[in-house]
Amino acid sequence: MVNRQKFKIALLLIAVTWLASCVVPQAFIIPSNPSSNPVNHPSNPANPIKRVTIKRVAILPMLNNSNDVDAPTRLREEFLKRLGRYHYDIQPLAKTNETLNHQMGITLGKQFDMATPQEIGKTLGVDGLFYGYLLDFDEITIGLASSKVRMGWKLVDTKTGKIIWGQGVAVQKVQSATLGGLAGLVSNEAEKVNALPGSTDPMNEMPGLNKWISMDDPSVSRVGDRVIVKIIPGKSFQNEIDLAYNHLFSGMLTGSAVK
Repeated sequence: MVNRQKFKIALLLIAVTWLASCVVPQAFIIPSNPSSNPVNHPSNPANPIKRVTIKRVAILPMLNNSNDVDAPTRLREEFLKRLGRYHYDIQPLAKTNETLNHQMGITLGKQFDMATPQEIGKTLGVDGLFYGYLLDFDEITIGLASSKVRMGWKLVDTKTGKIIWGQGVAVQKVQSATLGGLAGLVSNEAEKVNALPGSTDPMNEMPGLNKWISMDDPSVSRVGDRVIVKIIPGKSFQNEIDLAYNHLFSGMLTGSAVK
């Protein structure tokens, strides 16, 4: 009798194991050339990619509140390169610029209060609009931080005018190698941002603008009593930009234009 009960239990365990092996695992959509960061990788079950029904999108010219006139174009082009991994049908930047200029008289990010997302979307013929805001892109010669990059992006549905994704990021490079450990004194609180063209509440629409992420300045080092500064042509702000976009794209939604 005891042996028969053990036999039944063994059969039950085998059946449960077999059924478990037949369960279809959850599928995760992996964009082409996904991030190399395993934590943010779309195939990571702990961080599955969320899809949206938006296919055709335009990346609008960035609003520029920094002192660098060339930075918005540079950051917009970098945003385009990264967004290409997330299954959106992206309108060429030149086409977006030309249509906005000729049909709506819009050439700058500061002019986006002139039209609603629905109006802009209809003119451009897109389902979604990426608004970009550059708040800081500055080299600093006084204090503990040597440079700051702060920006926010949001995706707006052109049918409803609603924000379906938004993220801000603030990166500051700190000269810790020359400060003898004083880098920890750098404040991580960023200045509040009030209403901007196309954004009534930037701090809530693009969370992340309120806290600085600090990174070491690899171009500055100390050798004895001497401070060594390495100047790498063409690489100004690149480390800050890379870190900023790594954070910003970690939660990017995946579009519906699967190729």
